[in-house]
Amino acid sequence: MTKFRIESGRPIITVDAVVNGNGPFNFVVDTGASHTVISNQTAEKLGLNGNSPCCCESTTGRSAQGAGGPVAARATTVESVRVGDVEVKNVEVALIDLKSLSNAWDGIIGYTFMKDFKVVIDYPRQEISFEKS
Repeated sequence: MTKFRIESGRPIITVDAVVNGNGPFNFVVDTGASHTVISNQTAEKLGLNGNSPCCCESTTGRSAQGAGGPVAARATTVESVRVGDVEVKNVEVALIDLKSLSNAWDGIIGYTFMKDFKVVIDYPRQEISFEKS
C-alpha cells in the first residue's frame, strides 16, 4: 500500500516515485497512459537521453498523443521505477515536456509500469496498491 495525494482542485492522483535510485519525484498515476513518462527536466537531472524515436507513436505518425494533442517525445529505458515498496525493472519510458500540463509533475506512472499488476485505488484512505496478478 502506498499513500497518494489528490492534487488541490483537480481529481489527479500523485505519488512519490524513485527512478534509478534517485528521487523521490512527484508522479501522476494515469491508468489511461500507454507509457510511463518522465519530464524533460527530470530526465536532464537523471542524465537520461532519449536516443530512439518515441515508443508511443500515434496512428497519425506524430511522436505521441497527449490529452491536449500531439507532443514531441523521445524514448528510453530506465533501470528501475519504484513507487512505495513496488519496483519495476527495465521500464520503457517516454521523455516529454510536461510544463504545459503542470510545473509540479516530474512524470507519469503509466501502463509500462502498471501492466503486471492489479491496481487498487482506495480513495477514502488515499491509498493505492500494485498487486501482482
